[in-house]
Amino acid sequence: MAILKSLLACMLCGLMMANPSWGQSVVNGGFETLSDLPSNTGQWSLAAGWSNASSAVADPDVYHVGGIGGGDLPETPVAIVAPFQGMAIAGFMASGTPGANRREYLTGTFSESLIPGVRYRMTWSMTNGSPTVFSLAGYGVNGLGIHFSEGSLTQTDLEPLNVIPAFSMTQVFYDREWQEVAYSFTAHEPATHFTCGLFGADAMHAMEIHDGANPQMAYYFVDAFQIEIISMDIESDEEMVRGPSIKPQTVTIDLDTEASWFVPNAFTPNQDGENDWFKPVLSNLDLVRFDVFSRWGELMWNMEAGEDRGWDGNVLGAKQATPGMYIWKLEAKELNGTILTRSGSINLIR
Repeated sequence: MAILKSLLACMLCGLMMANPSWGQSVVNGGFETLSDLPSNTGQWSLAAGWSNASSAVADPDVYHVGGIGGGDLPETPVAIVAPFQGMAIAGFMASGTPGANRREYLTGTFSESLIPGVRYRMTWSMTNGSPTVFSLAGYGVNGLGIHFSEGSLTQTDLEPLNVIPAFSMTQVFYDREWQEVAYSFTAHEPATHFTCGLFGADAMHAMEIHDGANPQMAYYFVDAFQIEIISMDIESDEEMVRGPSIKPQTVTIDLDTEASWFVPNAFTPNQDGENDWFKPVLSNLDLVRFDVFSRWGELMWNMEAGEDRGWDGNVLGAKQATPGMYIWKLEAKELNGTILTRSGSINLIR
């Protein structure tokens, strides 16, 4: 068996060396490739490589900084949120109110089928955003997970998918900031699709109110799906992770607790000596880059490593920026060399 595993691993390595582009990736993992800019919610079909688990009813959403109406960022009909990276994200109703058994799912695709026996690492980012006063969201749920399949799953209307996920979160997830999730697993089938959401009936899950007095759903924004091979050491059938009996380890990384940083959410560049400048406050972090964009993705101002200044509310040092919402993106380096990336919104008040 050991000889067979070694031969299979060598064959796969040889294929990868002969075909450098060969390997798995998540198609359009950052939702940046859209057939058009979204103008409303429910326009999941604009995102290449993604679907709604073939439901005839469910309508997940895609948002873009350059979108309009209900499809733009950072202020969506559900919450205020900036992209984790790039200019676009997706969102879906993971669950309705307790007992309603209402679901939406997002189904993504891999560029190549997964290789049974090979070990992978999958990462993505998730947030609930900051709900507006009109938002119907506010629940947090546990059990959010991912299911791998050969071909797409098929959901009936808004009914739960009663399949066993390869990965699920045991704790209730609710966070206004982006959190990065990493999941390592051994593939046991040549999966071409993955579906993320809440699997099984409401009775299997805990739901908690975190925002609002009477929320109607648990809603999640997602971004930056990636997958990579971490081991080509082929495992035998007996050693593979199969079904629910062995749960792969789940790691939720909250960089906010490991490094100190703060970015204000408003400033008033009116030269009165108070809140005239906008910049991040970092502790045990080295600035790499700090950018400010308009809601349409236009670079308004930036600061790079070694600089110690702030944005004065002018467009690249020239004309004054108009009052309103802008998007910032921070890149900083921790003491161990890890790069932290964060984004959010700033309100310019004159």
